[in-house]
Amino acid sequence: MRILFFAQHFHCHEYKVGPPVSQDNFHERPELISRLLTALEDAHVAFLGPRRTGKTSCLKKIISTPPTGYIPILINLEQYDTVEGWLLAMIDNVRTELKKPGPKAPWIVKTGMNLLGRIEEIKVMGQGIKLAPNKKNSAAWRALADKFLKLLKETNPPVLFLLDEFPVFLNLVARKHSKDEVEALLNWFRSARQDLVDHAPRFLVTGSIGLTGVVRKLGLAPTINDFDILEIPPLSEKEALEFLTVLAKDNNVRLAAPARRHILKLLGGAWPILLQLFVAEIRDAAFRKSPSTAELDTLYRERLVAGPRNAYCDGMFTRLKEAFSPSECRLAREVLKGSAALNVD
Repeated sequence: MRILFFAQHFHCHEYKVGPPVSQDNFHERPELISRLLTALEDAHVAFLGPRRTGKTSCLKKIISTPPTGYIPILINLEQYDTVEGWLLAMIDNVRTELKKPGPKAPWIVKTGMNLLGRIEEIKVMGQGIKLAPNKKNSAAWRALADKFLKLLKETNPPVLFLLDEFPVFLNLVARKHSKDEVEALLNWFRSARQDLVDHAPRFLVTGSIGLTGVVRKLGLAPTINDFDILEIPPLSEKEALEFLTVLAKDNNVRLAAPARRHILKLLGGAWPILLQLFVAEIRDAAFRKSPSTAELDTLYRERLVAGPRNAYCDGMFTRLKEAFSPSECRLAREVLKGSAALNVD
């Protein structure tokens, strides 16, 4: 069933470098966004990849230029550690969209105040939820969840829920409550996705730590097997070389074609954030001409890998424990240490 129609109109702007790189300063990836929206036509999607590789920027682009007739709702789940908090955030955002002034989407015009009234009833019900002393008791939020699902099925709103950092949310719920609470959440959410597969609402979840690793660590892998999983890839060589050319021009950095190719060789993976950090180091070194291979090697070892600007690798190294069991985490860290040593040598 085809439900999404997406027209892309991307503007050109200057790419700035330096700490920190803002979300709005990521390299736009229209082909990747098209793949996401095509996948959402027939399924709910898990959009996964490391932190600061452009996932949130893709979501913001969908917010600014949504599929025709659709209302995108972006929720950062890192701020919630209860299931009811997440549910109320979705309900609140739908209510906000219903109340917005200006032209209304056809489904809002058709359902009118009746839909808003039902949302208000659910909201009042949700405010009455009290956290149960028994952490294994998920009944407190289940009635609210079922009411919300029923509303989505009966009114069929074209809402695209963009749920950022879903695996982090699962870990937060597990820490505050229990694995049983996460299991109840994931089982309900899977059932809800299946109930809505032939309806307009869609869920897109993202994760900067591996969703598969998190649910496997909890012993709950079957609860996500219906997602269409898309992993964010690095830029292709052609895209990366073009991006480096624009970065150099916009930041008054001399960077010849051989230097651009050597940067890609050193990095191994052409992630936009790492390309921006590398150009920032070249700019700060104030080369009068395009840096040589030896100069780039030195910058890579002494500034990009070991310098203060790059907290990215340390952050991901620390976050391994969130996706892996203790034994898996130890193995992953040893593999990364060995790989880093080979890279520097």
